[in-house]
Amino acid sequence: MNIHKILISLVLAAVLILTSAAAFAAPPEGVHPPHGMFHLMGLTGISGDQKNLYVMAGGKIMQYGLADLKLLKTVDLPKPAPPANMPPKDKEAMPWPPPFPPKGGPHGLWAGEGSLYVLAGPMLHRYSTPDLTLKSTMELPKPEPPRAAN
Repeated sequence: MNIHKILISLVLAAVLILTSAAAFAAPPEGVHPPHGMFHLMGLTGISGDQKNLYVMAGGKIMQYGLADLKLLKTVDLPKPAPPANMPPKDKEAMPWPPPFPPKGGPHGLWAGEGSLYVLAGPMLHRYSTPDLTLKSTMELPKPEPPRAAN
């Protein structure tokens, strides 16, 4: 591995770490992200093709040029729908401190053949590359629980 590849790897790791750290920074007093944003904050991933690097962090997908690592474009991940069993928002009835946000679930990125596939929990989003236009979204089937052995 030559020095150029090592430096690119170190820069990419630093970008991912710093972007993730910014996503988890404490919000100003009294400001809380909406329910769907809790889910998006923990989703991270990195993928690339021959010309671009795609980084998912903080509820966004960022596209960088591989030649110079300049930020080319940023798009927001689609916000998930609130759970069906979620009670209506009533500021007085909200518990304090608020409950811990749910875990992000499986997540990741894969770029190939003119598309960027984004796994965000139970949702799979397909973006066209390099313009990062959302082309389709589908909900993955829920896994079957393992059967008990007799």
